[in-house]
Amino acid sequence: MSFTQEVKKFAAEELDMDYTGIASVDRLSGAPEGHRPTDLLPGARAVIAMAVRLSQGAVQTIFRAYEDGLRHAQCIYGTHGYALTPNLHLKFAAYRMARFLEKKGHITTPLPSGPGAGGAPFSHRHAAVAAGLGEFGWLGIIITPDCGPRLRLVSVITRAELEPDPLYQGPRLCDPTKCDICVKICPTNAISEKESKSVVMAGRTFEYGKVDFAKCRVGSEGLLKKSLGFKDLPIPENPTWEDVDKARQSIDPRQLQEAILPADRATWYCGKCLAYCPVGQKIAE
Repeated sequence: MSFTQEVKKFAAEELDMDYTGIASVDRLSGAPEGHRPTDLLPGARAVIAMAVRLSQGAVQTIFRAYEDGLRHAQCIYGTHGYALTPNLHLKFAAYRMARFLEKKGHITTPLPSGPGAGGAPFSHRHAAVAAGLGEFGWLGIIITPDCGPRLRLVSVITRAELEPDPLYQGPRLCDPTKCDICVKICPTNAISEKESKSVVMAGRTFEYGKVDFAKCRVGSEGLLKKSLGFKDLPIPENPTWEDVDKARQSIDPRQLQEAILPADRATWYCGKCLAYCPVGQKIAE
């Protein structure tokens, strides 16, 4: 067994990871300055991208909340699809992978999962695509053949010499000219129908839809009734982050009482684009 195979075996059997891929650091050299693997760990040679599938049952609660009026069911997705189980599980997995590699003499930087202040100054979705786990969907996150976008990611950066995986070579998973469900289903119109971004990795160009993250935050924090908020807050059609901050000050106190974590304002983190994406969808009803 090669060392690369040993690393993947450890991830699958000891860390309970559903996916593990390896990317050479040069594939991520186009990241913004300060966010490249070698910025965070000088001398880094590889990035290990790991992921877990989301519980189908937890994702199903998004349908129940929006289609059946069971607003309270969305907290199940918020907890087990986002806030606690995947993110804490993945953070600990990154820590244990770093310990595993450093015990073998390879300096390794474990990264936190998730975006924002509690997440990493690093793009796990780009690392996962660079490691061959899947391709970008139009909704801006990685999708795989078997579970679509319904997974969570984490990465570790290491000086270990590991064999990189090939980029995803299967059939095209997301074709926005034939499917625009994520665009239509977003309660705050955060995913552009036409505008896109692109990134080049290992000589291959990946394109995905432009996401307005301020609008996405309006949805995930439930600042409007159509995104499960208790009331419509004064949000302009094209909000700035200042608009979002101002609206937060008037959020219904009941939503603060629902918080999963002490600093939360979120109404369970939305997830509609992820749930309704037909790629890898096993339960559609």
